[in-house]
Amino acid sequence: MENPTENYDDLLKKINKKFIIIDLNGKILFNTMEDQPIIPIKNYHNQPEILSALENNEGFSTRKSKITQKKMIYFALKLNPTQIIRVSIISNNAFKHIKISTYIHIILFSLLNLFALISYQFYSKRYLFDRIDQIKKMLEDGNEIKEIVSKDDRWLFKFWEVIKEWQDNNLKNIEKLKLEKIKLNNIISSVDMGIILVDTEKKIKLKNDAINFIYIKKNIKNYHKDIKYPQIIKFIDRMISKKENNISEIFLDDIQKYILLRGKYMKSRKEYLFTIKDITRNKETMEVQKNFITNVGHELKTPLTNIMGYLVALREEDDPCKRDKFINTIERNAGKLDNILMDFLNLSKIESSKVINLAPIHTSFLIDEINRSLENQIESKKVDLSYNLELKTDFIRIDFDKTTMILKNLIENAIIYNNNLPKIKITIKEKFDKYKISVEDNGIGMNKSDTYKIFDRFYRVDKARTSNVAGTGLGLAIVHELVHLCGGDIDVESNKQGTIFTFTMIK
Repeated sequence: MENPTENYDDLLKKINKKFIIIDLNGKILFNTMEDQPIIPIKNYHNQPEILSALENNEGFSTRKSKITQKKMIYFALKLNPTQIIRVSIISNNAFKHIKISTYIHIILFSLLNLFALISYQFYSKRYLFDRIDQIKKMLEDGNEIKEIVSKDDRWLFKFWEVIKEWQDNNLKNIEKLKLEKIKLNNIISSVDMGIILVDTEKKIKLKNDAINFIYIKKNIKNYHKDIKYPQIIKFIDRMISKKENNISEIFLDDIQKYILLRGKYMKSRKEYLFTIKDITRNKETMEVQKNFITNVGHELKTPLTNIMGYLVALREEDDPCKRDKFINTIERNAGKLDNILMDFLNLSKIESSKVINLAPIHTSFLIDEINRSLENQIESKKVDLSYNLELKTDFIRIDFDKTTMILKNLIENAIIYNNNLPKIKITIKEKFDKYKISVEDNGIGMNKSDTYKIFDRFYRVDKARTSNVAGTGLGLAIVHELVHLCGGDIDVESNKQGTIFTFTMIK
């Protein structure tokens, strides 16, 4: 520019800054500091900022002004190849502006950081609450833990690992509890006694189905309303009022059952546990045992009395004929005693051993064994014994010892209880997975009312007609036990023309 004053004067004078424009020789082309004395041109040309601007297009320096005697900041900028502009400002003012600017920036950045921090905390909380809600839902559902937290969230990932481990253990424990609950329910359901758990409000908290016969309805809630037997309700009421253990035996007349009630007070839980057991069978068994002992004593006493009486008579009798008669009577009664004891031992052996030994046996071997064991009785009574076999082969799959004992007892009964020449027919038929065997005779027969009792121990049909026969009264009881042990059933048909025993046996 040839005349910079004309270009800058109006414009630059309006700017409230102190600067000058010089040429390359140090001549002042424009000056905003006309109110201040100007130092020689050579000083401008040799100033550090001017020299730096000539070389690098811009320069900067700080020093004390010789005119104002204040520390100044100078900046020079090469406008074009021929002109340089230099700006000056008092350093205190510059620092003041910098300080103000710095404070403003600090405040702005602080506010921005605060906003960012608040936003981050809000986002973090929301993110955390979302993850916690997911974890909570997963735990409530009892589902297996899935990965919902990544390893990038280090501060949450560790907590997540603890939750995962806890939930895994929790699921395992829940599974164990389910199995234990199933086992407990199976145990409670399988026991042969009723179990009732009652709380202090008389509500039933637990029960099994072993004694549904005492309830009015299946789904019971209150024992006062839902148990139909007053005796049981009174027992429970008495137990709850006294808060102590108790035991009682009750007979239920309408169903003819004896039950044993036990009550236990669980103080720690304030609950009452009751067990109800049907002891009717035990009572009946005790009665049977009692009658059995009585019958055994009676059956043994009669031949023993006869033996002792005839021994006394034998000692005092001199007539040889009478002595032989007494000896025969003693032998007969001794044989009866031996038969009773043998049958008793056989019955005890059957009851103590429930093993079945099935094996294929040739029918001729079975027939020969029966004929051999009953040979004396068959010959002495001139028995007509025949066999009818309706089998696919000559072999029969049975428990040989048990089958032989059954047939021997039935044939022996048919021989003993017969006033005619005994005629006995044995029929063996093969029916699918079982054998059907019948023993038919022409004996004295029996009334229909007696057919329901003949398998009882020591039962005798029409004692007036059978008092002189040699039976023990245990033969049919043994037959009944053996047939049931072999998985079959036995039936009897009888009239004045004879009796037919029919039983089945599994193959």
